[in-house]
Amino acid sequence: MIISKSPVGKYMVGIDFTDTYCQISWLYNKRSRFGRGFVNAATGGVAREPLTYSMVPGQEIYNIPVTLCKKKDSPAWLAGAEAQETERAGEGTAVTGLLAKARKDVPVRVDGEEYSPVSLLALFLRKCLSMLEPEIAPEQIAAVTITSPGMDYETEQILLRAFGRLDLNMIQVRCESHEESFFSYMLMQDAEQRRSGMMLCEYGAEGKLLFSTLLYNRRTSPVVYWTETEKQSIEPSLHGSARDRAFASLAQTALRGREISSVYLTGTGFEGGWIREAAAYLCRGRRVFMGENLFSKGAAYSALLSEDRPAEIPESVFLAQDALRSNIGIEVLLREQTGYHVLLDAGTKWFNAEVEEDFILENGREFSLLQTPVTGGEPKQLTVRLAGLPSRPDRTTRLRVLLTMPSAGLLRVQVTDLGFGEIFPSDGSVWEETFKV
Repeated sequence: MIISKSPVGKYMVGIDFTDTYCQISWLYNKRSRFGRGFVNAATGGVAREPLTYSMVPGQEIYNIPVTLCKKKDSPAWLAGAEAQETERAGEGTAVTGLLAKARKDVPVRVDGEEYSPVSLLALFLRKCLSMLEPEIAPEQIAAVTITSPGMDYETEQILLRAFGRLDLNMIQVRCESHEESFFSYMLMQDAEQRRSGMMLCEYGAEGKLLFSTLLYNRRTSPVVYWTETEKQSIEPSLHGSARDRAFASLAQTALRGREISSVYLTGTGFEGGWIREAAAYLCRGRRVFMGENLFSKGAAYSALLSEDRPAEIPESVFLAQDALRSNIGIEVLLREQTGYHVLLDAGTKWFNAEVEEDFILENGREFSLLQTPVTGGEPKQLTVRLAGLPSRPDRTTRLRVLLTMPSAGLLRVQVTDLGFGEIFPSDGSVWEETFKV
């Protein structure tokens, strides 16, 4: 969603947003005759890593609580830690779970007044951006990417609507999932870290573990990347060396048979300094990194890559979990020569997948598409049988083909008989098939 064209700002901002916390990272995109770098405007020093807002300067306290609080007998609203402190002091009414409330789209009642949940979400985002001042003024921002662990079409539309209410000119806003932010982060690292596969391990609440392996197919042009995920868990009652051994065992299983050059550890579960045996194992022939702001940094990189991609970063395609993993096309005859016409490109999000085109059927009573996986594997024919199609001479039936995806991994093909003008009028027949892709 483009809020306004022709951005004049130079800052690229990434926001990691969940129902409990958000983080904000940013980088300054600068071109100069001495080369290209990402500049810390506060020091003038060149740094490839984005900066992340900390609630306590000089400390790595990145999580801003997703909380609003309306002060008693006042129109003023507070956000984040200040909102929590005000509620604890009994001086205001707090509102939490802003994203969940916006998804339900039920008015929020505070002190006898009703508020739109999307408006409250927009208010929180505005206050978060104001925390960056005086380092960054809104008019200096060129692009914002919002990332979330459960990003789907509904969440994306809610966040874009909320951001649209901020009325910030010259800003381009987009949404993506954590896995997409991870990909952007890795894409901007040294080539050595990307020489083979990369793994992300998220250790969250209640002992839940998620191993995500970033894989690629270099035989395609551009190179295609995707993730494979594996869910595990560690018994929450385990602590210290017992937790260390349990995690080491799960990590060995996740890495078995894979060539992984770098491992990233993130999540509150890694706090406490207990990881010793597992760290020793992971560091054998790999580079290991730990941090809590990977996704907001990755989102800032995504903003840069989409707005002003550095020349040294190769073109690539990332296949998110909700994206099409094959090219869908059709063999066509043009000037008596057979060619391949792509209808849907691999990497298209399922909720954005819609294309409609007209073709002339050469002969017969069936219509076929060609599915070509970009992650490896043989092409596959997807055939719609046109039962009941009127008998006509070859190349005298025009078909309208509509492709949509009702969900990730499902392709719906709708074919409509258009006939052939007044010579062979259409009988209005429509055929529909759904295929796993």
